[in-house]
Amino acid sequence: MQESQLGSDGQRSNIHEDEIAYNVEEGPKSGMHFPTMDNLVNFYKEHGRLKGFSIVIRPSSKGNGSVPKYVLMTCDKGNKPHDGKYTKRVNCPARISDTLLDNGLWVVGRVITNHVHQLDPSMSRFMARHRCLSNDVKRSLEANDIARIRPSKGIRLLEVQSDGLEKMGCLPKDCRNFIYNRRRLRLDEGDAESIRKLFSKVAYEEFHDVICFDTTYLVIRYLMPFATFVGVNHHGQSILLGCALLSHEDVETFKWVFSTWLSAMGNTHPHVMLTDQCKSISAAIWEVMPETRHRFCLWHILSKFSEKFKGIEDFTKATNKFKALIFDTLTIEMFENWNEFLIKYGLKNNEWLMKLYFERESWVPIYLNHVFWAGMMSTQRSEGMHAYFDGYVNSRSTLKQFIEKYEMAICGKTEKELLPEFISKNKVVNCISQFKWEKQFQHA
Repeated sequence: MQESQLGSDGQRSNIHEDEIAYNVEEGPKSGMHFPTMDNLVNFYKEHGRLKGFSIVIRPSSKGNGSVPKYVLMTCDKGNKPHDGKYTKRVNCPARISDTLLDNGLWVVGRVITNHVHQLDPSMSRFMARHRCLSNDVKRSLEANDIARIRPSKGIRLLEVQSDGLEKMGCLPKDCRNFIYNRRRLRLDEGDAESIRKLFSKVAYEEFHDVICFDTTYLVIRYLMPFATFVGVNHHGQSILLGCALLSHEDVETFKWVFSTWLSAMGNTHPHVMLTDQCKSISAAIWEVMPETRHRFCLWHILSKFSEKFKGIEDFTKATNKFKALIFDTLTIEMFENWNEFLIKYGLKNNEWLMKLYFERESWVPIYLNHVFWAGMMSTQRSEGMHAYFDGYVNSRSTLKQFIEKYEMAICGKTEKELLPEFISKNKVVNCISQFKWEKQFQHA
């Protein structure tokens, strides 16, 4: 039995992701470092596919949060067989133990490479952990099904395109299961749904000046944040102009969300966009909508005062002075007194404030007053929109329930938007001043 044990090496903490280039076919070795647990799992999983075995992940211990600190990955034929029961387990000892270091890297510890059963790489494609439908395959299957092409023919087409079943990466039954699941999930779009989609696009054409993008509402059962695109109509109401369920909150995901949403809205870019202070969102907006002016939600920045100003001797005076610096500043030159504020309250080395100052043109009102924001300085517009979904969906909703209830919530919201439209066309709004220009608006 081949076995290796990790030694103590204090220099390994300096290894970066771009320095890692391990041979997958040779497999894991004691001392290897990986930037994330996913990288480590994918490495051992791919090694197993090349050698002819599948792996099982067994998180053994957790730290203060939900992230495991130690993970054991074994051959799926590990563990002792149950007496009197047929099982594929043969107590195979092959395994690797992995530990999460304080610097966030995963390090491989004990490694056992010997298997007590025959390995056949040609059988890997039949193992569940090594079967996967790529996004291209999923798109082809769904497109063929919508076009009324029988599953057997659609799968045969994929087989030909992949140059054989063995190169598809999945089995025909996986394709059929995907098609049937999509059919159950897919909701038929009737005339009413088509009209709602048309109205949504028309509304965006009229009110695309200022858009608020918010990801803070809820996370459904599958840990997918619900993100909304919210605008303001001519009645001052918040209107929903799109939404998304996010599987990740990284740059690539947000780029896909923004690109897909813009495509649905005729590729008309908003003039300005309001979001939380998020590096991934900022990078995605810069790449997908470079001409769109981006602003951070001021309310979320102010809500961090108690956390970021902790330990200051005169907390109340410091927060009041900071708010005055933000809201009472009349010129950019006045705001540049920022440094005096930092020195006075001992905040010269506060990293959060240093970052805020560097990004001041994205949140300080004096730098943004020349831009039309439809009265919005925070994402509270979208937070008000959230009330329309309360009672329909919650964090325990399944994906299918979410989509069905979402449609009901949108119907209710559409009805509420029609009432101010009716009032504006059938009633005269009283003037509140003696100005003649207000009288003109009254008859507009």
